Amino acid sequence: MMAGSAADGAGAEVDASLGPQSVHRALEVLTHVVDHGPLALSDIARASRLPTSTTLRMLRALEHWGYASRGTDGRYSPGVRFVQSTMSNDNARAEELIDLSAALMQRLTAQTQESSYLAIPGPANTCTFLREVQSPLPIRHVGFDGWAGRTVPMSGSVVGEIFENRTPEEGYVVMAAVDDPDATVVGAPVHGSGGAIIAAISVAGPRYRMDGSRIAEFGHTVVAAAQELTAQLEARTP
Repeated sequence: MMAGSAADGAGAEVDASLGPQSVHRALEVLTHVVDHGPLALSDIARASRLPTSTTLRMLRALEHWGYASRGTDGRYSPGVRFVQSTMSNDNARAEELIDLSAALMQRLTAQTQESSYLAIPGPANTCTFLREVQSPLPIRHVGFDGWAGRTVPMSGSVVGEIFENRTPEEGYVVMAAVDDPDATVVGAPVHGSGGAIIAAISVAGPRYRMDGSRIAEFGHTVVAAAQELTAQLEARTP
């Protein structure tokens, strides 16, 4: 068992036979990010009992390898590579989704000017966010900033409705954000082979910008993005 983990006491020295001290410290930093993120650099350094400069170097290394991700607000969350490493065989297409969604989601955010998200089902009524593209506007739905790579409960959310196959006939779900009743989320299902729902794509923004006409417009835009991603996945299916 690794000494110096979050459970054993941050910053503790480890037996040299267990590997380099720097590796243990980097893994401890990653553990804090995974268990408690998104976290600010100062919070991670404090929890790890490491100098801020040392913590920053470790986070930069983790970012480089895709195990940590820095949000636009400066807080750190688990990165895409970490998310991929935790995927079960049931989510084997997560890497394809991450790859195919990049340009599509950039375009979705450019079209709506709101933040966009891609999520897949996780274990025990949870979902995992694979990708996010933040709105360029100064006022946006910051509650989901830095969530790429995070696994969260999906009960009562747009994503939960989609994965429970409760999408209305118009093809999209509209709800207030779970973490912020003043934000609105519009989402649509992405289908895999056989028609199974394998992912949910959505946009979220302040409620005052998303009135009835805008919601309908965003709904059609999100549905089109979900259908495009579905078609790209089908094209890759042998």
